[in-house]
Amino acid sequence: MNYSIITSSYFDVAAKRLAKKYPSFKEDLKTFRKELLDNPLQGVELSPGIRKIRMAIKSKGKGK
Repeated sequence: MNYSIITSSYFDVAAKRLAKKYPSFKEDLKTFRKELLDNPLQGVELSPGIRKIRMAIKSKGKGK
């Protein structure tokens, strides 16, 4: 099955802000997209077709 990643305009604005704050964000986002396309069913399913997935940011430091 083919999957595509579609971002909202709200996400694009928030991502731009995060990229200014965290230098590694753009590379981390590319890695996250690749992992998501490899395994699209990862994370917690909130409702049918909607999933919540956490993304690690290297320059942010320790996280969950």
